[in-house]
Amino acid sequence: MECKDCSVVILAYDATKDHTEHELRLTINEIRMRGDILLGGDKLIVLGVLHSFPHPMGYQMEARADSLFGTNARAMQEEVQRKADIYFNMLQESAEHCKDERVSVEVKIIAGMPIKKIVLQEAISCKAAWVILDRELRKDLKFYFKHIPCKVALIQDSLSVEPLRLSNATNTDVLERKFSYSVSKPVEVPLDVQDNASEDQCVVSCGSDFVSTSSVEGSDPSQDNLALSSIDKSQPCSFSSSNGSGLLSKHVRSDAPVLCSVCGITTALYIKESMRFRYSEIQAATSDFSKEQVLGEGGYGHVYRGRLKDGQVIAAKVRKEASHQGDKEFRSEVYVLSFARHRNIVMLLGYCNIENHNILVYEYICNKSLYWHLFSKSADVLEWHKRRAIAIGTAKGLRFLHEECRGCPIVHRDLRPSNILLTHDFIPMIGDFGLAKWKTGNDAIHTGVVGTLGYLAPEYVESGIVSVRTDVYAYGVVLLQLISGRKIIDNKRQGEEQSLLQWAESLIEKLALHQLIDSRIEEFDNTYELYNMARTAYMCVRRSPEMRPSMGEVVRLLEGESCYIQGLAEQFVPHYAQI
Repeated sequence: MECKDCSVVILAYDATKDHTEHELRLTINEIRMRGDILLGGDKLIVLGVLHSFPHPMGYQMEARADSLFGTNARAMQEEVQRKADIYFNMLQESAEHCKDERVSVEVKIIAGMPIKKIVLQEAISCKAAWVILDRELRKDLKFYFKHIPCKVALIQDSLSVEPLRLSNATNTDVLERKFSYSVSKPVEVPLDVQDNASEDQCVVSCGSDFVSTSSVEGSDPSQDNLALSSIDKSQPCSFSSSNGSGLLSKHVRSDAPVLCSVCGITTALYIKESMRFRYSEIQAATSDFSKEQVLGEGGYGHVYRGRLKDGQVIAAKVRKEASHQGDKEFRSEVYVLSFARHRNIVMLLGYCNIENHNILVYEYICNKSLYWHLFSKSADVLEWHKRRAIAIGTAKGLRFLHEECRGCPIVHRDLRPSNILLTHDFIPMIGDFGLAKWKTGNDAIHTGVVGTLGYLAPEYVESGIVSVRTDVYAYGVVLLQLISGRKIIDNKRQGEEQSLLQWAESLIEKLALHQLIDSRIEEFDNTYELYNMARTAYMCVRRSPEMRPSMGEVVRLLEGESCYIQGLAEQFVPHYAQI
């Protein structure tokens, strides 16, 4: 039961970025202790806005109404629910303290964009008394001052809360309500029953309409209520759409997510463990290992395309009986890929190990390798935005292997364009884990040198030392190839230009980036993105492994976090940062 004299306070965050429980707890404690913002009987809404979300196949999707259908809609819903659960858990302790002061806490995660208009919508629909903006949202302060019809405060870098405006806005503009999908739940249950209760009380809503930002002065409250009622189309544990977007029910999912929107093949993305196949199943799927089904051949053996009885398209990698790589690599790949489940890593569906038959069964990736797209004469020239997306997706796959995979970091040891497969959506998938190594403990791994010349880090070639920075070096070389469209060695060129690395490093140090870019790319005008990619590649191929960034840092560099780029550049390449 709500109190008529009670107020709503909105604490707004960019939920696309990660926030910690410690950060939320300190901020809410600061708000509680002030005594002038949050009072007994008030409601605190912790609002997180997702302006983008990860598509199951690796790239970031913007939360726009015109792009949310099918797999995209499901991916958005799942990410919103995931974020809601994360915030719900992080707010448990703060909610207990607030409860003692008769303050209720609610978490609400909304997918939509731009963030500033979503925050505005919530401020109006909740009739908020205060909107407290996270420091990440300070760039739009002028907008908030002009449009938000309530008091405004800002979280400082120290996590203190500074009131910026203590009166209501007087602007009377009318703004279009932006499409949004949201999940909200109260944070008021004990931990031992939170799962059941949160499911029962979860509210899912989807809507698009027009809202007025008229001030309280000179506006008709009845009209305001009428406008707001047209916005609120929430129903407990259901999904509705007021703009005809046709999104699916919260509880409805297709049997298999789409791996490629162009050719329609699906993925078994949600399989948790690799399964063991019968030899007869693979034999039937590949038409008895027909020559017409051969996708390629390598040192390991043949790779066949096939289709299982359930319709899943597969790539079956059949080991040669006289393979030099042998049982050791087979076991390594099965073991490593059983843990490596990520949207930018080729999924191992299962295996067959019987008598002389060692077969690995992968999901089929439909659009050849990055090597083919960069260097085949029959391939179309890769557009710049596709190259950048491939670079970021590959970096995220490696970041998962190095930093996020359960257990210990995994070192791939053979990253190169031939082992980066693509869908028709140009989503990169890292494959071929036959040489992969687990990195246990802090001690360096010393092994025999295997892999592909040109992508091997100096310390690996000279001493056999393997670490996650070995992969970073190889990634830097691949990044240079994405930028330039050149092979490692080009015998058609003269002198220093024969070596990709020597040629590219010299140009980057001189900032002659217009000479670095692939000349086949027409009408190139993304200088800032090129600058970020070139600088990242330069850092990755440093001779000393300690001077190379981690893959987590690489992702942040490529995505253009400006303050982080400057700091890391000064740390790794001071002379380059000063140019």
